[in-house]
Amino acid sequence: MSFREIRNFCEIMRSLGYSRIISMENFRTPNFELVADILDWLLLRVDPECDILGDIEEERQRINFITNVAKFFLSKTRIKLNLKKLYQADGYAVRELLKIASMLYKAQSSSTKNDEESSVDITMSSKLQNLKTARGLATEITETGAKLFDLLGKEKDLREARDKALGFLDNISRNLDSNAEQEYIRKCIRDIIQGQTGNLSQMEKMLEELENDEKTLEAKIKKRTGELERAEKRMKSLQTVRPGYMDEYERLEQELEKLYEVYVVRFRNVAYLEHDLDEYSKKEEEKSKLISDSLAQQRNEIQEDQKRRLIGEAELEEATIDSNVPKGKASNNNASNNRDRPMEARQNGRRQYKQEESEESDLIEEDEESGSLEVDEEGSEEELEEEESESLDNDF
Repeated sequence: MSFREIRNFCEIMRSLGYSRIISMENFRTPNFELVADILDWLLLRVDPECDILGDIEEERQRINFITNVAKFFLSKTRIKLNLKKLYQADGYAVRELLKIASMLYKAQSSSTKNDEESSVDITMSSKLQNLKTARGLATEITETGAKLFDLLGKEKDLREARDKALGFLDNISRNLDSNAEQEYIRKCIRDIIQGQTGNLSQMEKMLEELENDEKTLEAKIKKRTGELERAEKRMKSLQTVRPGYMDEYERLEQELEKLYEVYVVRFRNVAYLEHDLDEYSKKEEEKSKLISDSLAQQRNEIQEDQKRRLIGEAELEEATIDSNVPKGKASNNNASNNRDRPMEARQNGRRQYKQEESEESDLIEEDEESGSLEVDEEGSEEELEEEESESLDNDF
């Protein structure tokens, strides 16, 4: 036995059209009368002409009824039922009853499926109406449930008032001759009437105040609507009128566009020329380095040649002197010649060194003059290019 089986059985019996309402609590305790009634109804649904007796007053009659029902279903529908579970008439009997009910439900659903396919369009409107009614009922159920919950929350306070009212009614019924209770009722009614009249007067005052507020609000709304209409008319008039400075503004805007184009072109040319100038300065630095290196090499070579020449000339002079002087005089003049030779060689070497330095300085000045001429020519070429670019900008 399970909750799902009992729920499914209840739903199937309801869909089959069982007249009696079956709840989940009917099968918590043995209920043989309900089981017998369901079996009798199912027998009539399967075979309306069956003649099984439904007497269940005595134990023997109940056993005969269950056995006859089991035999009937076994012969007609080939459904085997458990007699013990049916006789228990509790949740375990639901499993056996569910076998028969599910068979009938499948037969009913298979027979009505074709009818539903043919009448889908007809039943859609009815289903929609059912949905609307179901939604309305659901809202009503929720509202009533909320009201019941609120009332049950007030039950403690209401119980005391109810007890008092019941006691008061008992006193009235017991003492019919006395008028004390009636006077009390009249007094309470008078108090209630006075309270209601006071509430009515307050409500009338509130209504008057609300009417006054409504009138003031309507006047303010009319005033604001008039201001809005005037502002819209003024806006339309301003949109149609063309201001006097618009022509000048458009002309200046066009001039600004042209000037901006010229500015962009010149800025691009200046950037290009600066780039070329940087490259030219780099090349000039490289040339000056090469020239200085070549000059230094030439100086070193000239100095080495001078040293070699000085050494060779000194040796030649000594050889010529030795060859020209006789042997006798050579011995007498050796001392004097040996003293004067170093001085003369030094003087001759100095003279030649000064001449060579002067020649080198002349060569360096000539190279510098040629370099300055090349720089002047390149500067003139750059000036010509700049003048041509400016002429092109002006033409543009």
